Amino acid sequence: MAEPRKSTKQTDARRRAREKAAQFRELQDKLEQLATDYFVLNDSVDKTNLEAEREIAKLRERAEKQTTKARDDAARVIVRMVDAGTKPDEVAARLGLTVREVRRAIKEAAGPTSESTGAPSAMDSEQSEEPGGRRLEPSASVA
Repeated sequence: MAEPRKSTKQTDARRRAREKAAQFRELQDKLEQLATDYFVLNDSVDKTNLEAEREIAKLRERAEKQTTKARDDAARVIVRMVDAGTKPDEVAARLGLTVREVRRAIKEAAGPTSESTGAPSAMDSEQSEEPGGRRLEPSASVA
């Protein structure tokens, strides 16, 4: 057999090198597109998580408002029970609370009302009286 010429060998080698280079470029293009898809999807995940956190914060805020309202309403019920003539210890026993919790509820129920109206509450008048029942007047200086 006759041996192929040198130029034929070079032509074959170039052709194979070009095929391999084309395959390599094709793979690199595919990998680049996949990496682009990855980054787009990853940004989408971050955006979704951020939106979810915002929604969670809104839900927590709404739940906090509803919880606060329900607690205030419950405190007003306790006040109504005491106003009906029931002693705080009996109210506590009926509701499964401690007397301290009943008194705290009474204080909290009275607190926002007196602050918003500016009128003194029952707690304010109790604290500003002497043991003999006289009302204390605020003094400018104590000697």
